[in-house]
Amino acid sequence: MNCLTLLRTAALTITVATSLTMPATASKGEMSYIDQAVLSVCVEAAQDDTHGLIKTLKAHRISKDNAVKKVVCNAQPLMDFARAEQAHKVVKLLAPVERRLNGNVTIKDVDAPL
Repeated sequence: MNCLTLLRTAALTITVATSLTMPATASKGEMSYIDQAVLSVCVEAAQDDTHGLIKTLKAHRISKDNAVKKVVCNAQPLMDFARAEQAHKVVKLLAPVERRLNGNVTIKDVDAPL
């Protein structure tokens, strides 16, 4: 899927999702701040750019927890979208957050052997 098609489908998904939950405040043809933030996160995830994703999350003051829980790209949660786009670096970056949010705990024995 090329980047332009991805942007169009992400923008359509964002527009539909926000139009159902929020009143229209922007004029026709303009995207709201939230739409732009989510679109930026989705584009960075699709490009498998962890540095760009972290910068985008910080710029829009979105925590990794909220990104994993609430960001939807192409009608998929962010982690599922990243897996579908084969964005291995992004999945590796956000996997610990997803595990923690789902309640999966990994225990490692750090005690030195006697």
